[in-house]
Amino acid sequence: MVLQMRIPQLYLAAGMFLAAVSIPSLAQDFKPYAGSKLDVKASQEASAAAPGKQSEVYTTGDSLDKVYTFYKAQYKEFSMRSTGPKLASGQQVKWFFFILDGGTTLANSKLWMKIQRPYVGGADGSDIRDVTIIQTVRTK
Repeated sequence: MVLQMRIPQLYLAAGMFLAAVSIPSLAQDFKPYAGSKLDVKASQEASAAAPGKQSEVYTTGDSLDKVYTFYKAQYKEFSMRSTGPKLASGQQVKWFFFILDGGTTLANSKLWMKIQRPYVGGADGSDIRDVTIIQTVRTK
């Protein structure tokens, strides 16, 4: 009688174990773009601007299209309804977003990234550089 009562519990435990080991992790490791360099100051500024988030910002002189092609082959792109803002000079900021952890939106993702050109940084947005940035954003 005791054994009969434990059999369903054993099946449940075995099923939970199999589900845990057979479901692949949806999170992917971030792969830095070849030749990109970590910008410590930009990373600190980006992290300070978004409480509860930790950012790393990498820069490269390669074109946005080249960097986009690299990451499009790696991760799931998240489409935004709007393009980036226009700068006072009239230059259009272009950006693309990718989700690395299986989230469905940037709001519920704990690890996502943005690629953008040009870089716009500094507390007042006055640090504008003609480089492509790769920014990872991780929820703390």
